[in-house]
Amino acid sequence: MEYDFSNEVIHKLHKRIGTNVKKIRTEKGLSQLELSYAMGNKSVSLISAAELANDGKKFNIEHLYKIATILKVDLCDFFKEDV
Repeated sequence: MEYDFSNEVIHKLHKRIGTNVKKIRTEKGLSQLELSYAMGNKSVSLISAAELANDGKKFNIEHLYKIATILKVDLCDFFKEDV
């Protein structure tokens, strides 16, 4: 069995996660700064870059757990094709 773990496929996954985080965050009425502070960060740099999957920035599992808890959603929601 062959699997596609190419950089392109992985980047698309990170893009989808970032897009879903942003969509859910905005639906819940939180700014990047508010989410960042709630996570214990002092700036929006991680949130803003990871939502766009720019500059190699991406959310790790700890980030996603914190974000899911703050936004009161299931962690799996960040991985879905259509949120």
